[in-house]
Amino acid sequence: MNDKIKQIAGRSLQNKPISRDDALYLMQIDGDAVYDLFYWANQIRLRYFGHSVKACSIVSAKQGQCTEDCSFCSQSSRYHTDIEEFPLIDTNRILDVAKCAEQAGSNSIGIVTSGYSIGNSDDLDKICRTIKTVVTDTCIHPHGSFGILTKEMAESLVKCGLKRLNHNLETSERFFPNICSTHTFTDRINTICAAKEVGLEICSGAIFGIGEGLEDRIDLAFTLKNLDVDVVPLNFLHPVSGTPLESGIPLSPMEALKIISVFRFVLPDKEIKIAGGREKKLRDLQSWMFYAGANSTMIGNYLTTKGRKVEDDLEMIKDLHLELQTS
Repeated sequence: MNDKIKQIAGRSLQNKPISRDDALYLMQIDGDAVYDLFYWANQIRLRYFGHSVKACSIVSAKQGQCTEDCSFCSQSSRYHTDIEEFPLIDTNRILDVAKCAEQAGSNSIGIVTSGYSIGNSDDLDKICRTIKTVVTDTCIHPHGSFGILTKEMAESLVKCGLKRLNHNLETSERFFPNICSTHTFTDRINTICAAKEVGLEICSGAIFGIGEGLEDRIDLAFTLKNLDVDVVPLNFLHPVSGTPLESGIPLSPMEALKIISVFRFVLPDKEIKIAGGREKKLRDLQSWMFYAGANSTMIGNYLTTKGRKVEDDLEMIKDLHLELQTS
């Protein structure tokens, strides 16, 4: 057993902060010591969450024609991808997806719209009506991802029953200009702060394998810790033809698992959710995401890419003797 990993884990197990240097040491571990890293990440998960895990689902409520130039995203109007494009869909279609997600065991349904922000007051009104309907007609928690928001927009979403806002930082502040030039890292931080100010829970994480370095991953983890977000979704690049990152160098399964583990050390008591790209990056090691420290995952399809069959994920959770938390 690696004594230094054990020592760092001791701090996380007591919910005491670890240093940036310690986190970087963990991210650089290789060889047999990586299994010690996973072991202690799992112990931290068990300390704070026991055998309970969560699952969530999302619905693409408005797709394509985004003005932004995020280099990994298939929905940017600047790139030539073959995704289906459509305007904001009606309430009944979103409600149907929410009911299906609830029946499958998802704890929440994320309503996701493309674009820099909610385009106009009509769309905001429609989104608010949809959230109210989901709250009234299901027991599933409505969450949302709507781009850059003002405090006033966030207040409207809270009043209609939105519980949590998803707004990923994507990467470190240093590396962010390499993946997006049409808005800033500060714009994203400001949206998170506005949402927190009106009482929304915050789901904010990253996408890995986009050219970032080890230090970028560490810096992002500590930024999320300082922001005290509630949920940290970890995504892995699924290269899409037509985007600048279509030829991105894929992460290995073990590298992806190391990222999960280090985030667990840095954020011991936060929900860490494994989302887009896990099927491609973890391959046969998908069940290891929990052993590496995750306590939550997205099930079903993503926005413009396919996920695994829900039944397969539910069976995986059952086989691991984990308990799916649905409330």
